[in-house]
Amino acid sequence: MNESIFTVSHDKQIDIGNGEVISNVYVRVYTSMFTSGLVANMGANRFTTLMALASFMDEKGECYPTQIQLADRIGVHKNTINKYINELLDFQIDGKSLVTRQKFNKGQGKIFSYYKIHPLSQLAKFNGDIEEIDNHTVNPKNEESLVTSNVPARCDVIRSNNNHLNNTNNKGASTLNSNTALALFKEVYEEVYGTEYVVGNYGKDCKLLKDKVVTPYPELAQRIIEVAVREYDRKWKNAKFPRPTVGMFSWVVNNVLDILDSEIKLTEVAAQSSHLEEEAEAAMLAKLNKLG
Repeated sequence: MNESIFTVSHDKQIDIGNGEVISNVYVRVYTSMFTSGLVANMGANRFTTLMALASFMDEKGECYPTQIQLADRIGVHKNTINKYINELLDFQIDGKSLVTRQKFNKGQGKIFSYYKIHPLSQLAKFNGDIEEIDNHTVNPKNEESLVTSNVPARCDVIRSNNNHLNNTNNKGASTLNSNTALALFKEVYEEVYGTEYVVGNYGKDCKLLKDKVVTPYPELAQRIIEVAVREYDRKWKNAKFPRPTVGMFSWVVNNVLDILDSEIKLTEVAAQSSHLEEEAEAAMLAKLNKLG
């Protein structure tokens, strides 16, 4: 039988300074979470994100925190928490998700996220229960027991026009066309900003991406789009255009190419440096062998 590290309780304490009664509620964390190898396979980022979510959940495992709230509890930037959340949502055990998410459009560009922490997570609150987990099901030495579905477990009910991205993910960037390029832009935008990008003119935006990105740079198109969105806040944000739009590709491409060129040069320098170190070490060993 699984044992919990912490027992759910209401812990009331009195602040001696002002006499205020402080009430805390605890989440049950079962030792099976660790003994089964679940945490070891999740990794620190997913585990920390799961625990932050759990701090908001109710007896049913449901919670509604904003990304800013989660970022504050972990102590990371909101862009980083987006990445952590998506990694946690994609994590599965034998095809089962620990956490799923649904999104609801509240209007005026506001997106509402609903998270469900499932009993498989080995976390419970109040009278909530957990799903028994076989200690051999999740084995850090047997990664085949971990099943990550090709269909993300994010349950993003409002995501639209992204289905055709399935044909480009994990493939060469040259497979992008105008439609999938726009879908990629929307996906990266949502990951970075936590809200859906609303396309103003689908045909116009597709043509712009085709003319400025896909056709002239077929093998770099995916990286250009990703870098343009992820670096926008740091490099090109301004009061008139606080967030990236597809229209920016009419001027931003050359700037992104400079960034990519710098990345390539740094990679080459690092590789050359490593090669020189290996040569120096080999030369030193040769000298030592002669002396010895």
